[in-house]
Amino acid sequence: MSCNVVKVYVDFVSKNFDVYTKKIMGKFYDKDLFDKYIRCYVNVRYYNQCVSVRTTLEANLNYYLNEVYGKNNNKTSKFILELFKMYYYLDGVKKFNYEKDLKKFVGELNDVRENKLGIVDKSFETKFCDLILDNMKRMDKYIDSFDSKDFYLERNYYEKKEVTDIDIFSNVSIPKLYSSYAINKVWNSVVISENSLQICYYLINQEVLKNVINGNFNSKYIVPFKSSLFSKKDKIKRVLEIMNNDISRDLISLKINYDEFVKNKDDVYKLIHDGYSFSVILDDTFSKDGRGSSVLDIFEYIIVTDISYKNAALVGRKNVIYL
Repeated sequence: MSCNVVKVYVDFVSKNFDVYTKKIMGKFYDKDLFDKYIRCYVNVRYYNQCVSVRTTLEANLNYYLNEVYGKNNNKTSKFILELFKMYYYLDGVKKFNYEKDLKKFVGELNDVRENKLGIVDKSFETKFCDLILDNMKRMDKYIDSFDSKDFYLERNYYEKKEVTDIDIFSNVSIPKLYSSYAINKVWNSVVISENSLQICYYLINQEVLKNVINGNFNSKYIVPFKSSLFSKKDKIKRVLEIMNNDISRDLISLKINYDEFVKNKDDVYKLIHDGYSFSVILDDTFSKDGRGSSVLDIFEYIIVTDISYKNAALVGRKNVIYL
């Protein structure tokens, strides 16, 4: 089974908020109301699915969470809204030092709990601090679990483009008795190259997750893709599951040659329909294809490696990358 890197983390955050809210509210907890707030929170905080109407992530969250309250105007809803705004400190939206600030933060939560809900529990603060710290450790451990000492990502930065081209290479030391030709032949073999994609996708989705946690929704990536996967339905599903979430599909584009697109156009169209993004490397197949420039509209980026492929079809397009 593949791990949907970002989604698993987001589900973890959602579960944490749910547990926190239940423990704070006790018998006053309302699941239907909580679900409305957490859906809104996740869509804004992690999936960037709402139009930015404010200049900061915190202000955007306030705007859309207040909208939820406007549609569910009661005391319980107001209390849950206030909790979510306090959770900003636990989720990187607002600056927070766990060593210095946690005890005071939980003390304030307890005061709100006692004053507004009338729930008194002398052991609450200690237990709640322990719960938060345990969850933070588990979340950090999850993010670090995708680190690799054996592989690394190589990056090519494009001028005036907020996109980085990614490739993956191995750090594994191979005995000198093997020639460079033999090593490259093995590394570029179909099975090895397909399997290396999974590692690449794990590493780049780890980076996307770290960016999103820091409020960065602008860094985009172009990653390699193997057209041989189109004939392996189970394997391609496992490989793409790693990035099968709204923000990863939005920020990561799969790179293929134009001739690969022509041979597998129905499969490419289907994946685009499913929300995945493709970038195309133009080759002489394009100049001979005769489909016209409209076929390029489906691609996130158009990569030109040979100036001879530059033609009228590319004029005025802002998503063209010349190498």
